Amino acid sequence: MRLSEIARARAFAAVAALAAYAEVLRAHGWPRDDRWLILEHPLLRAGLPGARELLTSGYVQPLMGASTPIQEWRPVLSLSFLLQRLTTGFAPFPLHAVNLALHIAVAVLVFECLRARFPVRAAAAGAALYAVLPVHAEVVAYLTSRSEELAALSALGAWRLLGAPAKPGPRRIAAGALIYAAGGLSKESALLFPLFLMLADWTLEGKVPWSRERRRVHLAMAAAAALVLAGRVAVLPALAAGGVPYFAGTPALSRLLTLAKFWTWSYARPAMLSVGLCADFSRPLIADARPDDLVAWACLLTLTAVFSLAVRAAARRQEWGFWLIGPCLFLLPTSQLLMNLDVIGAQRFLYLPALALAAAAAALFARAETRAPRAARAGAAGLLLALGARAAVRAADWRDAQAYDRAAVACNPVAAKARAALGLDAIRAGREAEGETLLTAARNLEPDLYEANYNLARLDYGRGDQTAARPLLDAALRARPDATDALTLSALLEERAGRLGASLELLARAAAADPDDATARYDLARALARVGRTAEARAQLRAYLRLSPDDAGARAWLAALGNGDAR
Repeated sequence: MRLSEIARARAFAAVAALAAYAEVLRAHGWPRDDRWLILEHPLLRAGLPGARELLTSGYVQPLMGASTPIQEWRPVLSLSFLLQRLTTGFAPFPLHAVNLALHIAVAVLVFECLRARFPVRAAAAGAALYAVLPVHAEVVAYLTSRSEELAALSALGAWRLLGAPAKPGPRRIAAGALIYAAGGLSKESALLFPLFLMLADWTLEGKVPWSRERRRVHLAMAAAAALVLAGRVAVLPALAAGGVPYFAGTPALSRLLTLAKFWTWSYARPAMLSVGLCADFSRPLIADARPDDLVAWACLLTLTAVFSLAVRAAARRQEWGFWLIGPCLFLLPTSQLLMNLDVIGAQRFLYLPALALAAAAAALFARAETRAPRAARAGAAGLLLALGARAAVRAADWRDAQAYDRAAVACNPVAAKARAALGLDAIRAGREAEGETLLTAARNLEPDLYEANYNLARLDYGRGDQTAARPLLDAALRARPDATDALTLSALLEERAGRLGASLELLARAAAADPDDATARYDLARALARVGRTAEARAQLRAYLRLSPDDAGARAWLAALGNGDAR
């Protein structure tokens, strides 16, 4: 095949990805996770002084404290954000440009992987379809979903380097192992790549991991996985934890039926038909399936039959079995089958599994083109244009926090957290009355919701209504006893009431619960200085300046404390 034709096919996949998702470059706000995991991340804001702790602590630990129920270690992902913080600050355009560039790179890698098994034009069609799938909007447009892109780059890149029938040399094996490890340090699902590679070796080439020509490759994968897992053990208090279980107390049969229904309706349907796209599946949107739910049983039996046939096909070395099972392996860590998670699922988890759709599209195009070339190309072009337009519209839901939260409420009207976030958006925009109404509505949906109670308490505190703020704040602390924001606000309430000792105790608790909370450090320094504990105040102020090095006023205060001025 002429190089120029391959180059044109690569460019076609890249242009398709760019055209569908160029909309993300217009984003200017900070939707939910992007705000607290990037813009407000204390160690990212600290810059280089916070780099060591950023890379050697849990992904959310600096924000939620050591007691967080979510245990993830993603230093490569964090490093990517840190490098951008150091070079372009928190400007949205460069951050989104990198996400878009990564998606383009993934689309080109999808083409490279497909062209090893399909004709070039068919591989280009499959890669272009992958590039414009609207279900990928949550990955490309949501900065914190960069983890999915890095995991996909890792898996596809390592496969190109290490996949059979090639017999890679030591340098190629080392490069593949390094790329694989980088993926595992970006997103946990990437750690399953060795299983994907084993299945590909067997189904596509008839090779087994212990064969002479493949043994070194799989030993290198095992060594890389062991190193990543050892790092997680050293850094995290638990090897893996996905938050407060979504299915806490749900019987096993009901759980399985609910998942089957969710996978069919909220994964397969949106991926294949681009309908039902949603970024929020929090309770109580999806009711737990009962044993007499016939639709859930139909979903479960259909999925069981399809994957049983695929397993049988893969065992017999029929390619379609690999293309269905292999990409779906990466769903296992987030499937609720291996570990409990705090969400039933998310459509961003379909980023790598969508490789199955790309392969199916390539196979269908190859068959259609042999029979009716013009009709096949015209049909493919029309489909790509329609999907690309849908992807651009969907990507606009991430242009700012308010657009995202409105979309979340639209697809999940009973999501209390999304409604509370929309209320907070209104408050940030200066529409306090509207924000309070939305927060109250969120609290009515879920009376124990931390975000609603805390932010309503903060509004009452700002108005000087301590009587109204106190019960709301108590409710927030019942939901999250170690929440530094609520502890700090409670301390300020105690200070207003003249109970300085109680205020100091609460601030100390807040700083201990999350040592990287700059506000807690500053308020603790202020409280210590107020009661004459100057040396301790200086220590807290130094800790604050490590997190907020650009605060000139705090530096001047630190110097004044050194001169004996405690004001």
